[in-house]
Amino acid sequence: MASRQVVRGIRTGGRSARVREAVHAAVLAELVDRGYAALTVEGVAGRAGVNKTTVYRRWATLDDLLVDALTAWSFEALPAPDSGSIETDLHALGRSLAAQLNDGIGRAIAGAVLTAGLRSPQLAEATRRYFEQQAIRATPIVARAVERSELPADTDPDALLGTFRAPLFARMVTTGDPIDDALVARSVRVTLLAARDGLLSG
Repeated sequence: MASRQVVRGIRTGGRSARVREAVHAAVLAELVDRGYAALTVEGVAGRAGVNKTTVYRRWATLDDLLVDALTAWSFEALPAPDSGSIETDLHALGRSLAAQLNDGIGRAIAGAVLTAGLRSPQLAEATRRYFEQQAIRATPIVARAVERSELPADTDPDALLGTFRAPLFARMVTTGDPIDDALVARSVRVTLLAARDGLLSG
């Protein structure tokens, strides 16, 4: 199901862009410092230095705002590689994801979202919509691999991305050990074997 538009009435550049950036930063900071349960539009607006009506004019709900902030953050933190090889692309994506999950704000955000999603239906829905956006980003990577005959034509980008990142998130939330190159390489091999055997078809 396609995600609905969550950002309304935002012009590119100028004050609107600065407000959006400040609000996004405030959302992530509040999520890390206070957790989803304590996340409020008032708290975000106060940290961003804007009025809460400014926030509501742009985002219909708090979860819309959270999804938009997480999506914007991931676009900056996680590139969509285009190396000419699906194997190399997945290695690059895995290294970028590992860098975010091993430390810093990325680890804090992922931990807060993944664990809070188990307790909050609202955050679980927001998290689902966020991962839908990630699958949309993966579609061109898979499409190019299909064009190069590296993957079957019916490979599902969502299934491929989910299979690939699952071991990385699993290590973070179970043992907390660093995600190293060996784990990324193993995830790449397993994912490509599954895809080429037709197990990740749409």
